[in-house]
This record gives sequence, structure tokens and C-alpha cells, in this order.
Amino acid sequence: MTALHPALDAALAGDRALIFAALRVDFDGDPALLLDGSGTATFMVDGAPAIFIGAHPVWGTWDGIDDYSDGAGDEAPSFSFSLLPPADADPEMVATDDMQGVRVRFWIGAIDTDSGIVIGEPLLLFDGEIDVPTLVIPQASLRVDFDCVGGMERFFENEEGVRLAPAFHKRVWPGELGLDFITGVPDPVYWGQSTPSGVRI
Repeated sequence: MTALHPALDAALAGDRALIFAALRVDFDGDPALLLDGSGTATFMVDGAPAIFIGAHPVWGTWDGIDDYSDGAGDEAPSFSFSLLPPADADPEMVATDDMQGVRVRFWIGAIDTDSGIVIGEPLLLFDGEIDVPTLVIPQASLRVDFDCVGGMERFFENEEGVRLAPAFHKRVWPGELGLDFITGVPDPVYWGQSTPSGVRI
């Protein structure tokens, strides 16, 4: 028994198969639908035809995959990839904090070499979200590395990251800026745990 679409399974079992990888990153207002090479591939995504291309005018090209893990034990699936934005891209726009949580999907499939049509349905290997975008500026170029996690990652959250800091405060209460205007806390504030016995506040 295979998870592949029967037509794709048959194509991959043949002598030659033109395999492709496709990546969709749902950036706000301007999703990037990229192939791992040049050309185009069209297949159904969310009930509508989606055209994946080799280069996007804003997000550039897909540089490659650094790591893919299906998850085991107490680890959620993870996925890392890199994009190469155009050389004139604004570095402040291609890697921002609000990218965290953006949906990312990754497929593999095959194309009929005679017709150029995608065979069957590509296999969805990863459906998760961006965790950390990292801007890298090599000589005369830009690269953005994205570390992604699966949706199951949220089940592993605990209180280890709970802290009395503006970033965490805004994560829990978006738009609340109260901690932005505090320059020092004279008394210790025990956040996420009980006040130790014998301590008076």
C-alpha cells in the first residue's frame, strides 16, 4: 500500500520520471509558489489550480532544502528551506518577525515529459508554519533561511518560555504595549510560578 496517487506511483516505478519539488509559502497578500528549478507546474491546491514557477518577482528563487524531519517521539515534524530574493530586495521586507506562523507546504510530484502536465496528484510531504526567518547577507546578495515546524509543535509548548518581557507579553496579548514603557522592575516578579516561601513582595 502506498500513499502516492496511483498515476504518480506508476510514473515513479517507470524507467524515467521527471520529478519536481514544489513549495508554497502563504506570505501575507503575496504567496510564493515556487519550483525547485525552472519552468512551471500546475496542480490543484485548496480546490483551485495553482501555478508553481521557478522564480517569483518579490521572493526570488528557491535555494534548496536544508533539513526535513518527519518527527518522532516528542518532536514535531520540521522543515528548513532557503529563498534567494532579488539582489535589489529590501532586507527589512524579506525577513520580518510577523512571518512567524505563516503557512508552508511542500510537495513532490512528477511531470509527463511529452505533455508537460503534472501526473496524478503530487504528494504533500509537509504542511506547517514558519518558526524562525533568518536573513543572511553574503557578498553582493541576499538569502533568507526559514526554519519551519509542523502544526503539532503547539502541543509541545510549556511554560519554560513564560517571561516578564515585552515580546512575550505581546504574544499573549497582541497590541498591548504596557511593558514597552517599563525601563526597570525594582522588585522581582515571579512569572509562571509561585512566589518562593519566605519571600515578601
